[in-house]
Amino acid sequence: MSVAEINSESKHNVVESDPQFGPSTHCVVIIEQPPLMGDEPPPQWRVSATLTLLDPVFGKEALLATLPTVIVGPLIQKRQVVAMAKYPSPVERWTFRFASDAGRATARVWLHPGNSPVTECGIFVVQHGFQV
Repeated sequence: MSVAEINSESKHNVVESDPQFGPSTHCVVIIEQPPLMGDEPPPQWRVSATLTLLDPVFGKEALLATLPTVIVGPLIQKRQVVAMAKYPSPVERWTFRFASDAGRATARVWLHPGNSPVTECGIFVVQHGFQV
């Protein structure tokens, strides 16, 4: 599992999966948001991912492929599973990018790669039942 801090004021919010876990077919994104200050609205985050694929079909070089961007948030829980990225073949490394238009949003992000039967491809937002 990989963990990193992200900040809406930073131009480079990138979190990569740890290659020691080997190839995986999905990666769960968990975000922990600190308490909000004052009357600030809860931030939303744009999440995109670039996949590093190593497959003999593509040749010897790694192929980078980007999944479409999704929007997650606002978070309801302190630490919440917000999305799952899936690809129907082993991914060598997951590289996620985060951006927010919120004034001073910060968060801690965990990436939890794993393997499961996958028939879909993309980043899927984990919906919660609570309506804001």
